[in-house]
Amino acid sequence: MALGIKRENEIIPKYSLTGDLISFLRCGLQYRYHNGSSLPPSRPVQLWFGEFIHGVMESAYRIWRHNPIPFPWPVTPTQYRAAPPPDRLPHDIGTIGEIVEATLSAQGKNPRSAALRNSAYKRADKAVNELGKHLFPLIESAEERVIGTRDIPHNGKLTSRSRFYELHGIIDVLTNVQLTGVESSNVIRKAVQDVCSTTGDYEVIVDYKGTRRPAINDPYWQQGEWQVQTYSWLRTRQPGSKNIIAGVLIYINELAPGDSDIQKMQKERQENKTDVIPENGSLDFYKLNAWRKGNAVPDFSVDFLFKRAIRVIPVSRESQINATKEFDKVVLEIEKCVSAERNAGTIINHWNPGGDEETCVACDFRYFCPSPAPRNRDYHVLAPSAP
Repeated sequence: MALGIKRENEIIPKYSLTGDLISFLRCGLQYRYHNGSSLPPSRPVQLWFGEFIHGVMESAYRIWRHNPIPFPWPVTPTQYRAAPPPDRLPHDIGTIGEIVEATLSAQGKNPRSAALRNSAYKRADKAVNELGKHLFPLIESAEERVIGTRDIPHNGKLTSRSRFYELHGIIDVLTNVQLTGVESSNVIRKAVQDVCSTTGDYEVIVDYKGTRRPAINDPYWQQGEWQVQTYSWLRTRQPGSKNIIAGVLIYINELAPGDSDIQKMQKERQENKTDVIPENGSLDFYKLNAWRKGNAVPDFSVDFLFKRAIRVIPVSRESQINATKEFDKVVLEIEKCVSAERNAGTIINHWNPGGDEETCVACDFRYFCPSPAPRNRDYHVLAPSAP
């Protein structure tokens, strides 16, 4: 009997929706250094902030589910990297945050400044105390891991390590039982019902974004929709899932906006590039127009802040197909970069830099980046060696 030649083992790439695909879209070169190199970033600010908020919300939810302590919860001021004092309550947001911080620090993830850390705690306070009372009663499953396998488009030529790739992510899941069982004044229930038909058995998926609400012409706006649609597709791959009618993105920074957030909101309102603005003639409208840099941040109404923070995206079979195809293209681009680097043996010329100013300012690799943003910033850029 003739024996065939043993084929090489096929490597099936594994991609996280946010940690890989969204990161690559943000900046390909930064993604390569963060995820495919032995050079760990010393201060991955966006990664730390997002994971801190996720960690605090998950921990707070699990405490509340075990013992539904009424809101608001206390927020004891924290010292930078200090151990929590023994007399704090378990549901103190300061205590919760420091435990999450310690976990992230053990993974090499730390805030790049005390100011950023203080901002994270301020927003975690708002997320738990303002949003938690509406969100926590609705959650059926917290931090649910979703996973699926998809074909990599090859266009007739194999440029990747495999014909398939594995995609995974983590979401919170709400169901019709919880949504219809709370009062109609619940802001998340109302937001979903304003956009979708809420009849029959269904699910709604939720994800937190440690950012402000992007402008509608910003790439992050479209990428956020693709992310929700792809999460919903992944959820349908899991046993026991129901029909998914919507995804909810919660922009945590909108619950406690800072100076730069207000400036961007003013500009986007003037240029008609945001979908949520204060009602004309309202007190919130006056506060936004009257605010000037250097003044205290306006005390917007809670209703307005919730409208800015909560984005509901309807889900359908067609929208899932369109979004997952977009991320298939992203995976193909990453695989092309991997192949080009492997063939050439160099990184710089095969992973495109493309970060915006916020991404570049917080990047450890900006000093030798061939194209940091903004282009006129006085960064030290290493010139390529002569051949």
